[in-house]
Amino acid sequence: MDINDKQDLCSPCEYQSKTTLATQWCIDCKEPLCVSCYGNHNAHRYSRNHHVISIESNKMLQSLKIPLNEYCEAHDQEKDLYCSLHNEIICLTCTQTTHGKCVPAVRLSDVSKSAKTSTFVSMLETSLVEVVDKLSVIIRERETNKAKIEKQKTEIFETIKHFRKCINDKLDQVENVIIEDLNANLEKLNLQIDNNVHFLNDHLNEFDEIRKKIDILKDNASDTQTFIGVRALEKVFHYKEVRLTSFLELIQNLNIEFEVNKDIFVACADIRSFGDIRVQTLDTSYFNFLKNRGQYPINRQLKLSKALEIKIPQESFFRSIILSCVILPNKQMICVDSHARNKRLIVLNEDGSHDRNINLTSKPFDIAVIDDNKIALSFPWSARKRIGIINMSNSKLDPDILLKNKCYGISYDKERLFVVVKTEGILIMDLCGQVSACLPIEGQGIFYVHVKNDRIYCSDECNDTVQCYDMEGCSIWTFKDSNLESPRSISADDNFILIAGCKTNNVVSVYLDGSLARVICDSDDGINNPTSIYFDSQNLLVCNSSNAQAFLYKVN
Repeated sequence: MDINDKQDLCSPCEYQSKTTLATQWCIDCKEPLCVSCYGNHNAHRYSRNHHVISIESNKMLQSLKIPLNEYCEAHDQEKDLYCSLHNEIICLTCTQTTHGKCVPAVRLSDVSKSAKTSTFVSMLETSLVEVVDKLSVIIRERETNKAKIEKQKTEIFETIKHFRKCINDKLDQVENVIIEDLNANLEKLNLQIDNNVHFLNDHLNEFDEIRKKIDILKDNASDTQTFIGVRALEKVFHYKEVRLTSFLELIQNLNIEFEVNKDIFVACADIRSFGDIRVQTLDTSYFNFLKNRGQYPINRQLKLSKALEIKIPQESFFRSIILSCVILPNKQMICVDSHARNKRLIVLNEDGSHDRNINLTSKPFDIAVIDDNKIALSFPWSARKRIGIINMSNSKLDPDILLKNKCYGISYDKERLFVVVKTEGILIMDLCGQVSACLPIEGQGIFYVHVKNDRIYCSDECNDTVQCYDMEGCSIWTFKDSNLESPRSISADDNFILIAGCKTNNVVSVYLDGSLARVICDSDDGINNPTSIYFDSQNLLVCNSSNAQAFLYKVN
């Protein structure tokens, strides 16, 4: 240890004009400690719970060259709070200025608690393992491809020699031509594969380096440092992952084939070549493995601006009970009025004005858009439990789909209806009612379902949870958060899942992996007992249950 290295000298001793080598580093105090001062530091009640590591561990953290602390340049103080609304680390002054209207910030130490074992860190580690493992497989396959074309080269040589024996000395010339052609192509292919392998090896090492850095963070850094450090590593990983995806799209398997010139025996004197060396490229689909890994958005935020406040027209004394809503492809909006005296669909124009009502024979529960003209409705309270399909262009009805039990939530995806049927589960059927699967997803509080990108999302209002399943009915994750009580309607796009919190008077957004919940609108925005939402990449429609108000937001 170099005595001249200030970082290796004990800071408290140096303050007393002593020169003592430090053995420990306090992350909270940001100063080195000798053995004696470390003992005093641990004995003091204000510092005994500080995170202390060895000097060597601190140097390892510094060698990572990634930010482990964040400083607010605007207010000249350390950022030690977390704004869940904007997914940002902020300082105390920020809560009084730029984040003054946000939900109360929480301490960064509370958010980053147990960061080393959190889903956030484990998912990045899992992603790294998947990419590194796949890259190793790809590299082995590239080497195998290289050996394969070497073998093909040998086979072609043998073919050439066989024909060479059947012709006269003139074939000496054409033999040289074809071999030169073969070698030239082989050289290009080998160079191409070697370049691919070199590029992939570089990325393999880079991803392995990120993984090692995470291990160092987990072994040596504090939770806060781990949280901040992994965020920085995540950005590096995502950048390299996107770059790698673009490269993998260009990789193709290579074959060399020899096409024999059959005229060689007919007019040997006129033949100038044994044949042609043809390189066959076969799609490897390597680039798909990164796209299909179930990636989740990195540092993406859903930003909305309120476009309309809609007053839903009422029928005489019977206030509407809105349990579901949709936005049609023509931008018209439909609110499902489930009041026993109303039993209607309220159709609104794009500007929020009332277009018309469609009266129904029984109380509807949920609605799903099928195409530009058709919608599907569930009728759990009718004498015949059924799914009705209505043509919006002429209000005509298709034949009902009859069910044995009460049907509630309904979703349409890839020409299939997904229906929550009590005591049965979620039925998957076509528009004629032909059931192709019955998934054992059932619960007392499960009424709403939403299907997007081969994922099934259900809300359980009794347990205050949202569950995600695959198309076989196997659970992928369960989400629960204090900001979401009595979850009802669910809607999603390619990046976010949105849930209506009826008792918490809000709408909560969640990433596709079930992490990082954020309240995007609440009672301050007029949200009151929301039961129905509809969300696409451009719009969010939120309907309150019983006060005849709806809100249309635009995605910024």
